[in-house]
Amino acid sequence: MNQKLAEARILAARKMRYMTHQVMSLIPVERPGLGTMAVDDFGRLYYDPGFLDQREVGHRAFVVLHEVLHVWGRHAKRCLRLLGDRPPPDKLEVWRLAVDASVNDILEQSGLKCPEEGVTPAKLGLPRNRTPEQYFDLLLKQAKNRQAEREQPGSDKGDTESQGGEQGDQPSQGEGQPKAGNLAPGEPYNGPTPDCSQGDGGSSCDGQPRPWECGPPSAESPGLAEHEQNLLQAATAHAIEEHEKQHGKGSVPSGLAREATNLLHPKVDPARELLAKVKYAVACTSGFGDFTYRRPNRRQPQGGALLPAHVKPVPRVTVIADTSGSMERSDLTLALGVIANVFKSLPDPRGVRVLAGDTVVQTARNVFRPEQVELTGGGGTEMDRLIVAAAKERPAPKAILVVTDGYTDWPKQPVGPHVMACLTRASTAGDVPTWIQTVALGPKEYP
Repeated sequence: MNQKLAEARILAARKMRYMTHQVMSLIPVERPGLGTMAVDDFGRLYYDPGFLDQREVGHRAFVVLHEVLHVWGRHAKRCLRLLGDRPPPDKLEVWRLAVDASVNDILEQSGLKCPEEGVTPAKLGLPRNRTPEQYFDLLLKQAKNRQAEREQPGSDKGDTESQGGEQGDQPSQGEGQPKAGNLAPGEPYNGPTPDCSQGDGGSSCDGQPRPWECGPPSAESPGLAEHEQNLLQAATAHAIEEHEKQHGKGSVPSGLAREATNLLHPKVDPARELLAKVKYAVACTSGFGDFTYRRPNRRQPQGGALLPAHVKPVPRVTVIADTSGSMERSDLTLALGVIANVFKSLPDPRGVRVLAGDTVVQTARNVFRPEQVELTGGGGTEMDRLIVAAAKERPAPKAILVVTDGYTDWPKQPVGPHVMACLTRASTAGDVPTWIQTVALGPKEYP
C-alpha cells in the first residue's frame, strides 16, 4: 500500500476511533491521474499518488473520513430511494451537494478542518446539523425561491444570475449521468478530474458508476459485498453508541449518533402505525351497526310483525392526496403508498374514495387499484378546503387520511369524521391542530 495513504488511514482512525472498522475495511486501488480520492459503492478507495504527495497528512485523513462516511451512511442506496433508478441529472447534482454538505458538517463537528474546495452548509447558506435528505429539500426550495425572484416583474437578477448563478441556485441539467468505467487496478485515468466543489466523487455518494472505477467486484478487483457492508455498518454503529456512553453525550457528532441510534433501535414503522390508527378510528366510529327493513330478519316469525335485520355497514375511508406544487416526486410516491395500504388493510367493495387537489378538489372518484389514482394539480396548498369537502360528502366517511407535506392551513375545528394527517415532511408536524392525529411518513427532521 502507498505509505502516505497508510499514514492518512491511521490518522483518520485516531481522529474518529469509532470509525476504525470502516476506515480499515476500505480496499485501496491506485488510480494515477484521478487528482483526488474517491470511493465506489463496493468500498474500494481510489487514490492518485500525485494527490497524496501534494497534501499534508491532515488533509489526507480528512478526505479518507469523508469517503468513509459516504460508505457507512449508505448514501448510494438513499439516493436510489429518493430519486429512483433513473435519477434526473439536475436532481443528482443537488443530491451530491446535499450529501457532501452533511458529511463535511459532521467532520467539522468532530474538530476537523474542511479543505477549501469542500462543500459545507455555510457555503450553501444552509443551517447545520441536517441529514442529506433535509439538505436536498432545502436546496430545492432555495432554487425555487431564487427562480421566483428572477421571474418577478422589474427584477434585474434574471440576466446576471442566468449566466452563472451562485452555488445553490437552480441546478443545471448537466451533460447527463457519469459513464460507467471498467479500468483495471493501477491503470491510469485520463478523463476530467472530479469537481469536489460540486460534491462530485465516487459512486458511494449516489450509486452512479464513474469512468475511473473498476466496475462490479471480480477476482482481479475485489469489493465489499452487500452483507459485508451491512455487518460493517452495524459494527460501526455499535462503536459509536459505546463511545458516546463512555465519553458522554456530545462526544460524537449528533448526525452520527442519530443515525447509529436509528440503525440499532429502529422506531415503529410509520405505515403500520398509520394503519393501526385508521383501524382504531373506524372501529370507534362505526359502532355495532344498524337495522334495516330492506332485508328480512332470519328469525322472522310467520304471520308476525316484520322484524328488521341487523346490518353492519362497511365504514368508508376517504384519502386526500395533496398535489400542490410543493409536493415532490418522493412525496407523491408516499401518497400512493398510503392508498395502496388502505386497499390491502381496509377493503371496500365500493372502492376507496380518493380526492386529489391543491387549493380545490381536482379529481374525486372511487378507485379499486392504486394505478387508477390521478394525481393532478400543481398550484397552491389549502388542505383545509379539501378536508371540509370530504367531510360533507354523502355518505360521510368514517375517517379521512390527508397525505401532504404539511405546508398548508388546517380546519380550525373538528369536521366530524376522524382526520389523520400523513406528513411527508416531519418538520411540519407542529402546525397540525391537536384534534388531528399525525403520522410522519418521511424522514425525521431535527432542529
